[in-house]
Amino acid sequence: MGTYKDYSDQELVQLLANNDRDAFEQLYERHWFELYQSGFYILRDGDAVKDIVQDIFVWLWENRATLRITYVKTYLKTAVRFKVANYIRSGNIRDSFFDELAKFAPDPIFPGSDEIIELKELQQVIHDSLLQLPEKCREVYRLGRDEGLSNREIAGRLGISIKTVEAQMTIALKRLRTKVGFRKYFPFL
Repeated sequence: MGTYKDYSDQELVQLLANNDRDAFEQLYERHWFELYQSGFYILRDGDAVKDIVQDIFVWLWENRATLRITYVKTYLKTAVRFKVANYIRSGNIRDSFFDELAKFAPDPIFPGSDEIIELKELQQVIHDSLLQLPEKCREVYRLGRDEGLSNREIAGRLGISIKTVEAQMTIALKRLRTKVGFRKYFPFL
């Protein structure tokens, strides 16, 4: 496998199209950590980012015969951005995500401060949108997202059925997606 280190990404993708597992492993070794860092910078959730990076490489392997990638690194980084945005949009993050992110905020004159400002704006929009939800819906969302309770645990705590919890969570997530307007914050979706 030592010779694969000398190949360009484009050459590795061509070999990958011919079911070359060593070429795939070299692409993985070459890019996984940078992709992980890119996702972790946004999510601050190592397990979620590992899953995202793994999903991307699984997809890469499954679609190896039909890949038409010119700039592999750019393609993979864009895939991470898509997956991270979908993860956020799906409601899998907790509000504490934004508090944690604020701890890592760069100095205001440091490049990238625009992104931090946009994330703070997004946090405020989410907060305001949550306040507009009916009380029961808001409580179900808070217990599920902030406290990490399962639907069964929420149902037990609130004395309602699991179906009601599922329905309330669906309503909350739908309204959040509509109110937040993720395309403003993630135009690449």
